[in-house]
Formats: sequence, C-alpha cells, structure tokens
Amino acid sequence: MLLRDFVNTVEWQVDHDEWESPVDLGSWFAEHAELAVHDLSIEDLELARRVREGLRSVLLMNAGHEPLETSIDDLNDALGVVPLRMRFSDDGSAVLAAAHSSALERALSVVMEAIEAAHHDGSWPRLKACSRDSCRWAYWDGSRNRSGRWCSMAGCGNYVKMRRRNSPEEAQADVISESASNRIPTLVDVAGRAGVSMKTVSNVVTGAFNVAEPTRSRVLAAIEELGYQPNLAARALRARRTAKPDAPGSEAARD
Repeated sequence: MLLRDFVNTVEWQVDHDEWESPVDLGSWFAEHAELAVHDLSIEDLELARRVREGLRSVLLMNAGHEPLETSIDDLNDALGVVPLRMRFSDDGSAVLAAAHSSALERALSVVMEAIEAAHHDGSWPRLKACSRDSCRWAYWDGSRNRSGRWCSMAGCGNYVKMRRRNSPEEAQADVISESASNRIPTLVDVAGRAGVSMKTVSNVVTGAFNVAEPTRSRVLAAIEELGYQPNLAARALRARRTAKPDAPGSEAARD
C-alpha cells in the first residue's frame, strides 16, 4: 500500500530514514509510484518529511489518539504548496493531479490521490499508526472490529504486555496517550515536525555538533511549538534500548 509505505520510510526506533537525500526521495517515488521526479531540492525533502509525519499524526488519530497541538495545522500548511485539480482520463475515470508541474507537486499529488482513493473505498479508517510511542509504525488494521493498536502483536503488542506485567509505570510511558493534553512531546515529535533526524535534534539541543542555521532555526521552532522539554537521562535510556537490533517491536520483529 502506497500510503503505508510512504509513512514507513523512516524507522524511528533506530532513527533510520530511507530519504537521506533528495535523490533518495526521487528514487522512492520511481520505485513505489512509477513516477519519474528529478531535480528535487533539500527544501523539497524537508517538506516531504513534514507531510509524512503529518500523515502519521492522522494515522494516530485513526487509532484513537488526539494529535499534538498544531500537528494538523502543520500538515495542512505543508500540503498548501500542492494545489490539486481534478482531471478525467480517456476511460472517464477522475483523478487528482497537481495544478502545476514541479517535481515535488507531482510526487505529493500521487500521495493525495491515494488518500482520496482510500476514503472512497472505505479502507482509510483501517490505516493506523502503532500506539507504542517509540514505534509509530503505519499498519493495516485487519481486526474484525477495527480495534487494533499495535503494528504487530508478536512485536510491540507482546512487548507492551510484558512491560505492563513487570513494570506498569514504564509500560504506560511507552504507550501513546489518547489525550493530547496528557502526552509529553518527544524527540520523535520534534524531528518529525522539523523534517530532520532525531540525531539532528539532539545536536541542536546539546550543542555537541554544529548544525546549519536554517535547520537549527527550524528545530528550535518545532521545540517551541510543541513545548518539548529535553530529558537527557530518558533519551540515554531510550538510545540503549533501541540500539538492540532485534528488540521486540523492531522492524525485524514485525509481521
């Protein structure tokens, strides 16, 4: 599924992004949407990442979670650069297409068309994001009553179940709250909003490495918008956990 694969181009548990460069972004659309897009810029890459994380916020809403403040506004702002128009093909079918012809507009219009198709065929509510805070992997909820919460019961579902048994408080901290007011913004939230990696956010927060001014300003703006409060001890603990390649709930453990 194009939408699921689009959102899952980043693995937040290990801070690995398939789109490390504009070329990677173009190659992904060529492979997954058979769309040739060239001459993409760093700004295009950052915008595509914002759209990706904005859609993840919507998929969390499909799973019963309220989005963090301004998340949907930021998604709508990012999508504002992709004006769409309806067009009809020779067989009479209607499709949405970019009103202009820039490479990024053509690419993102394919994503918007996929969303419209999912709404039309009724599959949209079943596309969700994992409720485990350190995961958030997009998945198709195939449960009969549409009550799925985890990308994989063998992975994240089983991991949270064991944590609840052994350490209820820590388990609760690793499950996304349904209420936005009860959620504490994390490094993942800041990275997604700014369109950068968690490592870049960490470099801005700690000052361990210099970060280019435009990127630094964007990260600081995301920190302010989300009200993020760095917790160095918690971040170190999370880093040790996610460094294990076969940790329960990792990509290798998913169905």
